[in-house]
Amino acid sequence: MEQDYKSFSSAAKSRFKKMAIELGYDQITGITYTKPREGWYETLNLQSSSYGNPFFYINYGVILPDSFPASREELRDSGWHLGQRLSYKDEGAFPSGTKTEIQTSANYALEAYRKKAVPWFSSLTLDIIKRKI
Repeated sequence: MEQDYKSFSSAAKSRFKKMAIELGYDQITGITYTKPREGWYETLNLQSSSYGNPFFYINYGVILPDSFPASREELRDSGWHLGQRLSYKDEGAFPSGTKTEIQTSANYALEAYRKKAVPWFSSLTLDIIKRKI
């Protein structure tokens, strides 16, 4: 099946909107999402594959800003301090060859994120994060 979109970020933005809303994330860009915590941020980032491969990754982690709260631009450009990667059906990358595949990936990601990432984030505090980094 041939790709039916020009920009992964644009195609993903609307398809991951439901996930962002349900998890309480602010959508900073089409591929960057954050949620403020006490002195830190949760972040969720979609990373399209290089070389035009029809898949992408979902990374999540912790941002410790120099100042709190950080601006949208600072959040967009920041890297995370602790992080992990969500897997698609234990295979790794999520399919993104078409808009339909991105939507299927977004639906799967919401449930997988609730099972894996939400408990991980819930186990963290600013003190725990500082000890780990």
